[in-house]
Amino acid sequence: MAHAEDHGPAEDLADLPEVEGATISGVVTDFDNVPLVGVRVEAATSGGADLDLLPVLTDVEGRFQVEGLAEGRYDLRFLLGRVKARTLAVPVGTDQLRVRLARPQGLLLVTRTEPGAEPPDLVHFVLERSTPNRTIREHFGRTLKRRLLLWSIRPGKYTLTAWGGPYLPVVVPGVEVVESMPAPEVEVLFAAVGGTIEGQVMGAAGEPRMATVAWRRLDAAGHMPRHLTTQSTDEQGRFLMRGFPSGRYVISAWDGAQSIVDVEVDVEDEKTQSAQLTLP
Repeated sequence: MAHAEDHGPAEDLADLPEVEGATISGVVTDFDNVPLVGVRVEAATSGGADLDLLPVLTDVEGRFQVEGLAEGRYDLRFLLGRVKARTLAVPVGTDQLRVRLARPQGLLLVTRTEPGAEPPDLVHFVLERSTPNRTIREHFGRTLKRRLLLWSIRPGKYTLTAWGGPYLPVVVPGVEVVESMPAPEVEVLFAAVGGTIEGQVMGAAGEPRMATVAWRRLDAAGHMPRHLTTQSTDEQGRFLMRGFPSGRYVISAWDGAQSIVDVEVDVEDEKTQSAQLTLP
């Protein structure tokens, strides 16, 4: 009834406002009757043009309700990532429609912050699979939501890296996707442990300078790509980085003129260190 075409991230979960009119509702499951979350349900008049209605996403129990419909029959299309079911013609007033889709492999990304900490506005993520000879990037993207479904991921073991805002990257190894099993939930907890570095970039005359700030660790081996270790200051030249493992670091700052300055900082768990950098 359904088949995978290719892989890609599914839609973020979202609640839709109530609207007037008739409804069609039901539930979407896999072939083992396990509810499918985040299935996109689209409606169009049978034999006519697409409706000017927002799509509906199934909830945690696989339920959906399409609202604001005039009397008549409608074609409902069910999509999960790039996986879709056969279009079904359904009259309004149907309230116990049951739809089954083949369950593609996937995972549910859940991001959290420690109590009292502001969540990042935008979360970036990379999902990588290791092979005997190399590491393959399977998925990457960004999301504004705290929960994101990633579907059509081939079975295997993965490493998930996520970062955003002032939080250093969080690496979650050993994520296992198993064929014909429900998508595992992978939780990323930002800045649960570690130290904080806050500071400001100034010009030679003492004026705040907007700049790019980066870090590297001095007392431990290892390397992270530059895009995982940099952030931009605000208009006052201020920056904040959270989640540093204890150790000694170099903080670097540079501006559009390619001027660069370094400062060394010792970081301890659950403590905040200050760093001021002055560009020429």
